[in-house]
Amino acid sequence: MTLDEQRAAVRDYIETNIVNWPGTAGVFTITPDDHYGLTYESFTWFKIEGGAFVPFPRDEWAGAPAPAPAVEGVAYKIGFAPGVTGGGSFLGEPERNVAEIIAARLEEAGGIVGPDGVSHKVEILIGDTETNPDVAVSVARRYIEEDEVVAVVAGSVTPISLAIAEVAEEAKVPYVSMASSLAIITDPDTGAMRPWVFKTPQSNGDVAQWQVERLTALGATSVCYLYENTGYGKDCFKNSSGALEAAGFETSYSDSFERTDTEFPQVSGVQAAGCDVVVVGAIPPGASLVTIALRDALPDIPIIHGHGVCTEDFIGTAGAAADGVELPCSAVIIAEDVPADDPQKEVFTEFYEAYTEYTGEPVSTFGGHGWDGLMWVIEALESLEDGLTLDEQRAAVRDYIETNIVNWPGTAGVFTITPDDHYGLTYESFTWFKVEGGAFVPFPRDEW
Repeated sequence: MTLDEQRAAVRDYIETNIVNWPGTAGVFTITPDDHYGLTYESFTWFKIEGGAFVPFPRDEWAGAPAPAPAVEGVAYKIGFAPGVTGGGSFLGEPERNVAEIIAARLEEAGGIVGPDGVSHKVEILIGDTETNPDVAVSVARRYIEEDEVVAVVAGSVTPISLAIAEVAEEAKVPYVSMASSLAIITDPDTGAMRPWVFKTPQSNGDVAQWQVERLTALGATSVCYLYENTGYGKDCFKNSSGALEAAGFETSYSDSFERTDTEFPQVSGVQAAGCDVVVVGAIPPGASLVTIALRDALPDIPIIHGHGVCTEDFIGTAGAAADGVELPCSAVIIAEDVPADDPQKEVFTEFYEAYTEYTGEPVSTFGGHGWDGLMWVIEALESLEDGLTLDEQRAAVRDYIETNIVNWPGTAGVFTITPDDHYGLTYESFTWFKVEGGAFVPFPRDEW
């Protein structure tokens, strides 16, 4: 860059990326309309006592006026619809659990308080898409047209999310998907971001980048690819096979199977192909069962999965066959072992403790997708002044997510959403794992 370009880029960065930025003077949020970025609350009131500065909060001021009673504004509604039943229930159940956790917290807190001091109850309407596009569209339309929600967080799998995205765009309602494909947030005609659609899970393109690195380190040259015959599986195959072939790997064999299959004749094709590695794109139970079939036929072949199996249920179903499987996951699955200085440590711990206490079950990265999406919307609602129309509320939530989710630690990674990127993660949001002794164990590059 030229010197002028460097100067302009630094100026633009400060104006757009210093958001909720903790500094010595306060927590800054710089915008094009505010190059100061603080409020008077950045100060603490002190009193000098005994030659020292001592905090002197308002509630200790003699004769301080009693705080005014809280003013209650309109209630906000969020439509939440995972696939609790049907083919996506493996994902939808933990997502529903998360919605119930957050709804209970909101109720206990009495809602949220806006920047004007007005409190608002927040209701999370929890539905079920049944992992059926027609049902999903019906639920989304009911939320938007009848329930008058401010935002929708929904869709556990790609085909369902694509169906809801069309509804959200038409109605101009902010929508956060809990599925992985970048097609969900991308306009199919222009390739630009859909203005009203965002997503929280890591993408299969980022999975593919990790797979290329790992297979290169293994010294492999040929790959067999097995994937479930769903939108998720096809997106896994498209991204991984494309990236691997671009990196010089030969796809010796590829085939799909149904998510409900229990027998896998495709394994014979893998045996005949003589490939160096098998890459699988699927979620349990199919992902677990195909792993068992591969281990039975080819006990020594390396098996690489995607992030659709980042759950202990995968290991529980696959049993000993899971040992040796490698894959990229969010480090939330080992929340207790993440270093204290990790930027995601706080959210990992909060999510881990809340989820395990509520369910009595291990954490699920899938539940984390719902957690991140709901937290975005709730944070956006906290920024709204009272008195906005429903359309204004929806537009303001959309704008908030697009401009204020910057260096934002979530369960899936540290997000930075921009007008040109409604996903906001990089492939470094993943940690590479290996299954050993029935557990997910970090397997960093320097140990490959």
